[in-house]
Amino acid sequence: MGELKKRVITGILLAPLTAFLFYILPSEWFFALLTIVAVFAVFEYITMVKIPGKYLPLFIIIVSLVPLYYKCYQAYLMWLIASPLIYLFAEFAANRGKKEDINKKIIKTVAVILIGEAFIILPLFYVYLLKELNNYLPLILLFAIWSSDTCAYFTGKTFGKTPLVPQISPKKTFEGLIGAMFGSMIIIVLTSRLSGLSLTKSIIIGLLTGVLGQLGDIFESIGKRVSGVKDSSSLIPGHGGILDRMDSFIFTAPFLYNMYRLTGM
Repeated sequence: MGELKKRVITGILLAPLTAFLFYILPSEWFFALLTIVAVFAVFEYITMVKIPGKYLPLFIIIVSLVPLYYKCYQAYLMWLIASPLIYLFAEFAANRGKKEDINKKIIKTVAVILIGEAFIILPLFYVYLLKELNNYLPLILLFAIWSSDTCAYFTGKTFGKTPLVPQISPKKTFEGLIGAMFGSMIIIVLTSRLSGLSLTKSIIIGLLTGVLGQLGDIFESIGKRVSGVKDSSSLIPGHGGILDRMDSFIFTAPFLYNMYRLTGM
């Protein structure tokens, strides 16, 4: 079965369920759903970068959701500082690894922990904040990302000639980026009444959402290229892993939350 066919079949099966859950779940259950997504995404990330001893870094990263849920933002920042120290203490206490490679292992794992907390956990928390702001907003973001990705794919495949970042993602083109911008803009404009945005603001925010979604995808692609893998996992046929599906949220979720909040919702 071809990759495109797999993508279409998987999308037809999973997209309605995902959209339904994004809309119907109350805030507390939505946070629980995002926590499950976070666990899978972080596990994929840790596996992808091939650090030994997966479960301690996984635990440390996921714990950062706790102060965020209770909106103890200072505690979250303190955890960002403390988490590498906790890992260092545990590592030295266990005295694992050969002496000649332990420093390299510690530096790599600490970097993984900080990136996981800042670029996986925090964006997913912003998706939760969107839910608290307005029940429709996570769904709007979801549709905007889907529309952006779909338009980027078909625009790039049909008209793509100018490489965007060939060293990182050879298939990405400037033409695909333009398609991504218009794809997200269409959704943001069509839902402007629900979000309370003016037409002008909707157009600007929609275009920027498309750009930020592509930047998130490129950001994850850097990690995959460094790790020497094509996808974060094969969990979702034709789509890769959970991390591959949530990379567009990395910059779009914080951006949209702050933009919508400025409208006074």
